[in-house]
Amino acid sequence: MDLKSSTMSHVAITIALLGLLFLQAAECRKDYKIKDAVTYSAINCRKHSALLTDFGAVGDGKTLNTKAFKAAVDKLSQYASDGGAQLIDAVILASQDESDWPLLPVLPSYGRGRDAPGGRFSSLVFGTNLTDVVITGNNGTIDGQGAPWWDKFHKGL
Repeated sequence: MDLKSSTMSHVAITIALLGLLFLQAAECRKDYKIKDAVTYSAINCRKHSALLTDFGAVGDGKTLNTKAFKAAVDKLSQYASDGGAQLIDAVILASQDESDWPLLPVLPSYGRGRDAPGGRFSSLVFGTNLTDVVITGNNGTIDGQGAPWWDKFHKGL
């Protein structure tokens, strides 16, 4: 066997072995839910922190926690000059009840509500003149639960 054939054989064997190695790694990969396998405390990188439940929130996906959220923001904003504060382990979940959403005046640029005459609904998350604001939660979840709103829009209501 000449040098060229020997080198080609070594390259082919190396590629085959690497292919088998990658195939074995792919076969061994399973979907594990880290949530089930690992328990950890929420990461806290701020001197001051709180849970939304500390302010009376109920994490059942049904209870309106707007007052608790406002109380948490009001309290934690006091620490802005001390490096800020962190509200941990919360999911922002929008209400599907229209009465929970204030109707705001029309936008001057539109002269009416965006899609119809009249006002417009407020945003789920809104702020002005904010600095260094981060919203995170269960993987950064902000769930607007928009299906009923889109259904209404598509029906022209």
